[in-house]
Amino acid sequence: MIKLALTDLDDTLIPLAHRGSASERTIEAIHAMLDAGLHFGPVTGRTPPGVENTFHGDARCYATGAFANGQIVMLDGEVIHREWCPVEPLQKVADIMDELGEGALALYDVDGPDLSAWFVSKDPKRCENGFGWKLRSYRTEPRVLAPVLKSNVHVTGSREHQEEIQQILRREVPELDFVFPSQTAPLIDVTPAGYGKGSAALILADALGIDVNEVATFGDSENDLTMLSCIPNSVAVANGSPEAKAAARWECGASADEGVAEALLQIAEAASTGEMPAFMR
Repeated sequence: MIKLALTDLDDTLIPLAHRGSASERTIEAIHAMLDAGLHFGPVTGRTPPGVENTFHGDARCYATGAFANGQIVMLDGEVIHREWCPVEPLQKVADIMDELGEGALALYDVDGPDLSAWFVSKDPKRCENGFGWKLRSYRTEPRVLAPVLKSNVHVTGSREHQEEIQQILRREVPELDFVFPSQTAPLIDVTPAGYGKGSAALILADALGIDVNEVATFGDSENDLTMLSCIPNSVAVANGSPEAKAAARWECGASADEGVAEALLQIAEAASTGEMPAFMR
């Protein structure tokens, strides 16, 4: 029986065509789980305030979850874990991006609106247009001033070129991990080395006192691989990357078809008999 379902948002729970907003059917599926006495949570790069609009202000939908790629873990509305990125490795990243002369390290205010950010660069003019990313507000600072809970690298050029930058960062800054949040976003997410969405999934399972076999995780891309790999009942959406599908045990419908919503409904229905949902049999 699945007691906790954790899912990535963009291109997993929410189709890109929905512009980051959960559909009525998805909200209903989440409520079906919660009303059955189960736990549901988003696992996302966004901050807690950043998902409020995603779920139309329905706090029940994100009272539990992992935010900032798992660096902030919440259970029933309370923060139970924070994992900080330290200053020195982040400064290395900023210096490398300055040397490359393209893209920049972005740091975020986890207590403010999503996409309220600042770039770290010794060349403020280079960051003036936000590298084409739609930030609500941003500024530029010359140095990393304190540990942070959410950061990523804005990158430019083709995906092949972005992957080259990713490999440089992985080689030069082993204290941090660098993964793409989706198959299309021109960003590289940054987390402490060895810590990711999978770490947050295990923290939540432990906090709830449930076995990892009672957890389901859903994802589509590289930054979901840790939770797809460490949770036995992991699920890739049909539109997921080859790597996500290889890491997952199960597969559900595509994000565009609201496959995760259907899976959540099956999990809620199966809870009444203590069985596994139909798509996992």
